[in-house]
Amino acid sequence: MKNLPWDTFTALVAQFLVRLTGDVERGTKLEEAGLDSLSLVELVAEIETRLDVEFPVEMLNWDTFATAGTLHAATVGLLDDEENSS
Repeated sequence: MKNLPWDTFTALVAQFLVRLTGDVERGTKLEEAGLDSLSLVELVAEIETRLDVEFPVEMLNWDTFATAGTLHAATVGLLDDEENSS
């Protein structure tokens, strides 16, 4: 299992949350913190580029991006899938 430290993940995500007040917590609702459809696309591109993963189309929905915790879990899952396919 590849590791994605929470601090690393939140530093990446926080730059896309324009209405965030305070720290990114697992329960932070990303849409309420400022993630909209445009910034979602930018965030996906940033995660894919920085972590060398690819979000399958079926994961590109608001359930995946509901909270910081759901997005972190999905991203760790992609990293695990990438590692297992190598």
